Amino acid sequence: MYTTSTVWHTQSVRKRRTFERCNSWVHAHVHLGNRRQSIVVRDVSQGGMKIEYAYGLTPGDKVTIELSPSRTLEATVDWSVATYCGVEFDCPLAEDDPLLNSCKAN
Repeated sequence: MYTTSTVWHTQSVRKRRTFERCNSWVHAHVHLGNRRQSIVVRDVSQGGMKIEYAYGLTPGDKVTIELSPSRTLEATVDWSVATYCGVEFDCPLAEDDPLLNSCKAN
């Protein structure tokens, strides 16, 4: 039953996507309040990203994704399954954002 629910949820999320996603493997950090976790960005689009190794995040949480000390993105957790989460950016990325260009090169 868990798998069926997960498959259904994944398909419904895909139907709602506005932007094309591209695979990535970028190390970053996620901040929720005063808590900081190391994560891996697994895919990214102009509107959001899927992150891995995020624990204890729930839909609706407001988070900050720290890509580097000088680059952060504000986002809201959209879904969470095991150690994966999908986040939606508060402000979509530009089409020529370096984060999108770096994963398209891979």
